[in-house]
Amino acid sequence: MELRIRFLKWSAGVPVAMLHSKTAAKIGVHANDRISIKTLSKKLEEVSTVVDIIGNKVIKTGEIAVSSELKKRLGLRVGQKVEINIASASDSLIFIKKKLNNKKLSESEISRIIQDVVDNSLSESEIALFVSSMYKHGMSMKETIYLINSIVKHGNKLNLKSKNIADKHSIGGVAGNRTTPIIVPICAAAGLIMPKSSSRAITTSAGTADVIETIARIEFSIPELKKIVRKTNACLVWGGSLGIVPADSKIIKVEKMLKIDPEAQLLASIMSKKLAAGSRYIIIDIPYGKHAKVEKAKALDLKKKFEYLGKHFRKKLKVVLTEAKEPMGKGVGPALELIDVINILDPKLEGPQDLEKKSLLLAGELLELAGKAKKGRGRKLAEEILSSGKAFEKFKQIIKAQGGKLNEIVLGKFQKNVIVKKSGKVIEIDIKKINSLARTAGCPADKFAGLFLHAKTGEKLNKGNRIITIYAESKNRLKQAIIQYNKLKPLKIK
Repeated sequence: MELRIRFLKWSAGVPVAMLHSKTAAKIGVHANDRISIKTLSKKLEEVSTVVDIIGNKVIKTGEIAVSSELKKRLGLRVGQKVEINIASASDSLIFIKKKLNNKKLSESEISRIIQDVVDNSLSESEIALFVSSMYKHGMSMKETIYLINSIVKHGNKLNLKSKNIADKHSIGGVAGNRTTPIIVPICAAAGLIMPKSSSRAITTSAGTADVIETIARIEFSIPELKKIVRKTNACLVWGGSLGIVPADSKIIKVEKMLKIDPEAQLLASIMSKKLAAGSRYIIIDIPYGKHAKVEKAKALDLKKKFEYLGKHFRKKLKVVLTEAKEPMGKGVGPALELIDVINILDPKLEGPQDLEKKSLLLAGELLELAGKAKKGRGRKLAEEILSSGKAFEKFKQIIKAQGGKLNEIVLGKFQKNVIVKKSGKVIEIDIKKINSLARTAGCPADKFAGLFLHAKTGEKLNKGNRIITIYAESKNRLKQAIIQYNKLKPLKIK
């Protein structure tokens, strides 16, 4: 059936269309069914999307209303005629069910799944099945390589035309582990090209993108990003806006809802970003520990797999294992972690030593890997760049190029100090419980919510001392966080 395009001022976050109930009845579709929309111009474009049915006068019987995402995707105009049909079931579902039955997938099968993810031909619930199948049964290294290639293939590439592109990535999971905004300006000041695209938080209270978003734009087109990198040698942006690895962004969105991060997708997510950015030198940080995302045995297994992938894709890649016994730094949450970052970068201020030490270690490793420092001298060079103020100047330059500036940070207006009831020593701070508590307080969506840790493991506290301050942007969030704190007891004092 041919229908005319109608635009409504609404964005659904994903491609969505609306039909009048009489039109839907003629086609034979119901609410939440999938339809295909095909342009009738010389340049044929087709997309599959979810449809909603309404019976009011907003949409006429000969029209189809589309969200802004569909308008942009197909380059649609008001009144333009398109052909509407019931979308045929995707072969991807057959392949996903195959994986659910613990069978290996071929390169073409994985490619089809990823293509359908990008084309919006799979719903979020169907993507969730794919994520769950990877989580339950895992993937072989051959399947993982197919997954990486497919994610890169079905997306844009940066093509910066430089042999000096470097990157650092962490597998995440540790609250406050905000080393990237420190490492990037250090290495960029040393002459490396650092087009850093990061994810938002999946299982933690903040990702690098969430942190930078408190003071600057993080969503750019590829031409805009190239301009920033030419100007500053670096950027700190959200990868989801670039269309570089769009399948990864959609899968991560589902992972966040499920609160799981399958190993194959973790490997593919990190490596696909590096390949699409053209990175030649790559440092992978794998924090491990009792309360981290992985314990040491798993960390060593991941190290082997990353090194294998580095050789396969002909990249200079080094994996650094870092023990995580507690959250890094003092702040947990986008704005609070940014404060830690600035306190370390600004030579006039003093930041948390554990976060500074780890950042210098990783920056030093990357400088050595890329040939900017001789073996064993990378950390010293990183320290010199940091203490001289060059890294801070580079950070401010990057933030300015991204349309931001370092304003005074005002934290959530509702706060609660948790007081020590009896004197003792902090013997444990549970990373996972801290992440859970910060998310209850509103992180990462509420940028100025979070936690401030007044003590680290091994420190002595007296009765009446503050041990943690909880920040929230609403009374209800603060109330729920206090209840959660008393339930979880994330800090142990003895």
